[in-house]
Amino acid sequence: MNTFDTLFFPETAIFTEKRYPLLLFFAPLHFLQVVEPEPGSVMSSEADLFLERGLIQAHVPAPLGNNREQFLRLIGDLSEQKEHLVNQLSGLTADSSPAPAGSDPLAFKHGIVSSLLRKYGVTYADTGTDLQIWQARLVLAIAETLDSNEEAVREELSFFDEDDIATFRSLQDVTDNPNEKDLFGEMATIRAQLEKSHLGAIAKRFDAWLRLLHNQPVPPVKVWLASTRDSAEQVFSRYEAIGNAHAIPLLKLALPAQIAASGEYVVKQIEEFQQATAHIHRGLVTDFERIVRTVPYVHDAHESLLPYGTDWAEQWAGALHDFFPASSDGRNDITFYLLPDQPIDRLLSLPVSPGVSPGDAAHGLLAILGSPQTL
Repeated sequence: MNTFDTLFFPETAIFTEKRYPLLLFFAPLHFLQVVEPEPGSVMSSEADLFLERGLIQAHVPAPLGNNREQFLRLIGDLSEQKEHLVNQLSGLTADSSPAPAGSDPLAFKHGIVSSLLRKYGVTYADTGTDLQIWQARLVLAIAETLDSNEEAVREELSFFDEDDIATFRSLQDVTDNPNEKDLFGEMATIRAQLEKSHLGAIAKRFDAWLRLLHNQPVPPVKVWLASTRDSAEQVFSRYEAIGNAHAIPLLKLALPAQIAASGEYVVKQIEEFQQATAHIHRGLVTDFERIVRTVPYVHDAHESLLPYGTDWAEQWAGALHDFFPASSDGRNDITFYLLPDQPIDRLLSLPVSPGVSPGDAAHGLLAILGSPQTL
C-alpha cells in the first residue's frame, strides 16, 4: 500500500471509533498532540497500539517539559467541569472579546492566561510569544472538552429519533401540564443548538492549532484532512482571499461511519482491508499525485480530472461493501478538493522542518470528512 501521509486538523484527540475509518484510506494519519507522552511510558494503551503499528503519527510541536503534570491537572479540572474555571477561560474562545472597554483585548487575554498559569504553578516566559503558545494549548484543550460534553449530550438525545419526539409531542397536546409540554420542545431546541455551526469558535480553534504548527511543523504531507466543512473553510477562505480562484472538487469516497470494536480488532480489520484494497489505493494515490504535479492546471483537461480513465472509485465502493456493509457500519464520505497553484503549507506560510525538503506539488490537496449518514 502506497503511503498517503495525511495531516488531520484541527482536532487533537483522534483515538475514537468515529475516526478509525479514516485509517482505511489515509495512512499514516498525522495529528498534533498538545501533551507529550510521559517519559519512559510503556506502550500498552489502545492509542499506543495505533502509534506502534504506524497507522497514526503524533506530533508535539510545543512540548510541556517540566510543566506537563501541572497542565494535566489543569486539563483534569476542565474535564470535571469546574464551572468557575470554565467561565474564567471562556474569554479565550468567545466570539467577542470580553475585555473591558478601552483595553487591549490581546493583553487582556494574556492576563487571563498568566493568572491561570501562576495558579497551577506553571513556569513560563512572560513574553508575548510564549503566552500565545500557552493560549493555543488552552484553546485546544477547552475545545476538546466541549466536544466531549456535546458528544455525551448527542448520545443521550439519540435515544429519541424525530418520529419518537413527534409521537410524544402529539400525546402531550392533550395534557394541561405546561411543564410536560415544554419537555420535548426543550429537547428540540438543544438538538438544534448542537447542530449550529459555531464559526467563531472554529476559527479560534484553527488559529490555535496553526499557532502550534508554526512553532514546530510536521514533515511534508500529501493531503490535509479537515474534520468538518467549517474547519475546511478556514483554508478555503485564505485561499480565496489571495485571488479569485476557488477550490475544485475532485472525488468523493465512502467510508464506514464508525468501527466499533476493541483496539486490536480494529487494527486487524484496518490492515486486512488495506491489504485487500492495496491496488485500488495505489491507483487513487497515483492519480492524486499526478494531478497535484500537473502544470499548468487546466480545469477541463483529462489530466486534471478524477477518476482518470479508471473505475477505482467504484472498486473502492465494492470492497467497502464487502468488508463494512452500510446496513451495519453506516456511511460517511470524504470529498477531495484541489487548490490550484497553491500548496497548503505555502498558503499558510508554514516553516519547513529542518533537513526536510518541501515536496514538488504545485497544487494543494484538501480532503473533508462529511457528516455520518443515517442508516
